[in-house]
Amino acid sequence: MSLRSLLLLLLALVMFASGVGSASARSAATDRSDILAVIASWYAELGKHEQGRPYRLSAPGFIDASPSVEYTDTGAAVLGPPIYTSLAAKALVFDHEVTSVRLDANFAKVRVWEKGFFYAFAAQSTYELAASTLFILEREEASGRWMILAHETNGVGIPPSLRTEPLPDMRKAWEERQKQDGMAAFVD
Repeated sequence: MSLRSLLLLLLALVMFASGVGSASARSAATDRSDILAVIASWYAELGKHEQGRPYRLSAPGFIDASPSVEYTDTGAAVLGPPIYTSLAAKALVFDHEVTSVRLDANFAKVRVWEKGFFYAFAAQSTYELAASTLFILEREEASGRWMILAHETNGVGIPPSLRTEPLPDMRKAWEERQKQDGMAAFVD
C-alpha cells in the first residue's frame, strides 16, 4: 500500500468518525424522499381527471413533451372535450415504480416505469400497457422545494421479465367504471 493510499484511507476514517459527509448523505436521502413524494403527487393528480392539478407541481418554464390531456379539434371556437392520454388517468388499475434517481445540488433526473391494467369487453380479457417516463426536477432556490421542470412519457413494449403473470381479472373494475361514466347499458 502506498503512502498516498494510506493517507486517503486515514482521511476517510477521520471524516467518517467525525461525521463530516454524513450531513450530505442525510440531505441526499431527504432529497430523494422529497422527489419521490413529488412524483407520487404527480400521478395522484393525473388520476383525478378534471379535478386534478398536476401542473401545480411544475416549475416555471415547464416542458411537457407528452401532455397528459389533449383536446379534440372540433373546428369550433371553443376547446373540444378533454382526452386523457396518461396511463394514470386511463387505466383501471395503475402502478408506477421509480427505477433510477440521479441527484445534483439543484437538479434531479428520475426515470419511472408505469404500468396500467385495462379490460377488453369484446375479448372478455385483461391486458396491460406500459410506459417509460423521464422527469427532470429543479430545486427552488427560495424554498428548497422540488418542482418538475420537464416530463416525457413513451409507450413501450413490456419485456418478458416485467410482464404480470397471471393478469388480474379487471371485469369488476371495468363494470364500476362503466357505471360511473354513465355507460351502464354496456354492463351485463
